[in-house]
Amino acid sequence: MKKQRARTGSEKEYRKEQLKKAALHLFSKNGFKGTTVEMITKKAHLSPAAFYLYFANKIAIYRQLNQDGIDILQKLLQDALQNAGKSSIDRLYALAHAYVSFFKDYTDYFYITEILHLGNSEFFYDTRLVKELEERTLALLKIVAFVIEEGIHKGELKKIDPLKTAVTLWGMIDGVLILEVKKSTAFTGYTVDELITQMMDMVVKGIIH
Repeated sequence: MKKQRARTGSEKEYRKEQLKKAALHLFSKNGFKGTTVEMITKKAHLSPAAFYLYFANKIAIYRQLNQDGIDILQKLLQDALQNAGKSSIDRLYALAHAYVSFFKDYTDYFYITEILHLGNSEFFYDTRLVKELEERTLALLKIVAFVIEEGIHKGELKKIDPLKTAVTLWGMIDGVLILEVKKSTAFTGYTVDELITQMMDMVVKGIIH
């Protein structure tokens, strides 16, 4: 009996992951509005009825993927700090390039967490869930803010508002990455890594003590 339950639980988890994998690909390819539950289940080789055993609607699976993306990015940032040097400058560069790694290695999740929900009012109908996502995003920004605060205490950085600086820095990185999404950097001959490094060099010159 226990073995049967284990197999059933494993099968359920497998089906859920198949739905998420299919949805991730389709959302990234077609956008939120251009993807339907029927498209997701067809790609996952499951029936539409099976979808609703795991998710209430299309928005629910989209939000789950958003949470998964944040989990991935958070781990990348934490790993970057563990492997970075001790100076706040080195650690800021490490965080910036960890975000670039998220963009390059987990592109579909980047689209999910940063782009596709923009302009989709349906995504924001449940204010409780939106608040949870906002809190998790703020937690990511506080990782950057903490490094900046450390740099201020060490005398490496000017006395600036850590969180405001973190939000501004993240916005600048997003700007470069979105240019890459729009294929607006290829004609310049510069890689996204070169542009991020150039941007960080400019930022550091403004905040270094």
